[in-house]
Amino acid sequence: MKNNQSITTIYGGIMGTFLKVTQYGKPHKKVADKVSDYFQKIEHVCSRFLENSEISCINRNAGVGPVSVSPLCEEICLEAWKETKFTEGAFNPTIGVLSSLWNIGQDNAGFPGEEAIKAATKLVDIEALEIKNHSVFLKKKGMSIDLGGIAKEFALFQSACLAEEKYHEGMLIDAGGDIATVGNKSGSPWCIGIQHPRKRNTLLATIMLDNWDMIQTSGDYRRFIKHKDTFYSHIFHTVKDEIPLISATLIFKRNKIIAPFGGAACLASGLNKVKQWLVKVPEIEAVLITYDGRAFITKGVQNYIHFLDDTIELQML
Repeated sequence: MKNNQSITTIYGGIMGTFLKVTQYGKPHKKVADKVSDYFQKIEHVCSRFLENSEISCINRNAGVGPVSVSPLCEEICLEAWKETKFTEGAFNPTIGVLSSLWNIGQDNAGFPGEEAIKAATKLVDIEALEIKNHSVFLKKKGMSIDLGGIAKEFALFQSACLAEEKYHEGMLIDAGGDIATVGNKSGSPWCIGIQHPRKRNTLLATIMLDNWDMIQTSGDYRRFIKHKDTFYSHIFHTVKDEIPLISATLIFKRNKIIAPFGGAACLASGLNKVKQWLVKVPEIEAVLITYDGRAFITKGVQNYIHFLDDTIELQML
C-alpha cells in the first residue's frame, strides 16, 4: 500500500456518537481496535446511562457511603474536579441531577418546571464530591455525577497517546468531530475542518495542524431539543452578562499540555471568561464563534486557518 492511501474503520454507538479511525501507510487494524476498545472502556466506567458503570454505582450510593473505584475512574473524577476548579464551576461533574431533568439527546428528553430545576440545582455542589483513598463519595443524598463533558475528550487524548506507542505512520482519530492525529499524513500537515454552527453539513473553516495534534469542538448545535420555537442546548450557560458562544474549538499539542478546560466549559461561560483562561494557558489556541456571528481566534492560528464563510466577522483574541 502506498503512503498516500488510507483505510478507515468506523465504530458506531460509542459514547452516543461515532468513532472513526483512519490509518495512512501500512494499516494495523489491531491498533484501530485498541483505540475503540479504550473508548468503550471509558464508557463502561463513566456512563450514567449504564446501570453497571462505576459512575452509576457512585450515584446510587450518594449520601450513603464512599464507593471503591478503579484507578481509571479515580483519575477521570480527579480531572473533572480540577476542571471545575479551573473554570470556577462553569464545568461541574455534579450536574447529573439537572442533566437528567432534561435528558437532552435521549429518547425521554423533557422540559422540567421551575420548581424541579430549583430543587436539582441545590444538588449541584462540587464541595460535596469527595475523592480520596481510591474511593468516590457524593455526600448529599440525591446527588449525581455526569461526566459527559469530559469523558470523550479524556478518551480521545489517552487513546491517541496509546496509538502513538504502537503505530508510527499517520493516523486520524475522529470521535464525533473531536479529532486527534498521530504521526504525519504522507509527510504533509493534517488539514481539519471545523463544522459551521448554523449550517448543517457545512464547514465554517479549515485549519492546518502544522504544530498541533488535538482539535476539539463543542457547539450548541450538537445536542438540543426544541420547545415552542426555542432551542435548548445540552450545555447550560452559567454566567450572566456574558457574550454567549455557539461554538468553541480548542487546538493544542498532546505532549505539551493536558487541557485544563474543554469546549463545553467555554460555551457555558462565554467569550470574556474564555479569554481569561487562554491567557493562563497560552499553549492552547482557539476559534470562538459568538451568537451574533463573529469569530475570535488566537494569534497562533491566524496563518493556519482559512474561513469558508465570508460573512463571518473575524477578530483576534
